[in-house]
Amino acid sequence: MIDDPAFDLAIKFVLPHEEEFARGHWGDDSQEAFVATEHDGNDPGGVTRYGIDAASHPGIDIANLTRAGAIDIYADLWRDHNLDLLPSELAICAFDVWVNGGHANVWLQHAFNAAGGQPPLVEDGNLGPKSVAAFQNATVDQIADMVMSFLSQRDARFKVLAAGSSRLATFLKGWEQRDSDLRAYLLS
Repeated sequence: MIDDPAFDLAIKFVLPHEEEFARGHWGDDSQEAFVATEHDGNDPGGVTRYGIDAASHPGIDIANLTRAGAIDIYADLWRDHNLDLLPSELAICAFDVWVNGGHANVWLQHAFNAAGGQPPLVEDGNLGPKSVAAFQNATVDQIADMVMSFLSQRDARFKVLAAGSSRLATFLKGWEQRDSDLRAYLLS
């Protein structure tokens, strides 16, 4: 487990957006047996449970994955991307992108530049010491602007994915709702 309040907040957002429940038990994660294993033929990730998909995690028995096991996988993802080094709002945005797909590091750098951050960052996807220091020194207003820019970039990517594939187009409304929910979660 990770002792990071931002990770806890990220999990509180991500898991409800990734859990599917059997009929009559929507939102009831107190009974793990009712959490569905998804088999959506339109999903290129394949079999999915708690947002963990078979394509990205070939060594995991997805059908029998527990909530605690999913959180452990997510903790590894958090650590692997050094999200503890970022302000919590940006870390949660990046984490949700790592869970749900996208170009988190480039989008963070672009969002910093779009928010007027100085000096401008090279948008190369490398969250090295200069990028991390820039994010850590950002003002509250800049962070709010970065969240908006970041999620706008993801919305645009979702539209491109949906336009390019009828299989993925079925997910567009849900993806856009997820970004709307994340904006509200982080900026309220």
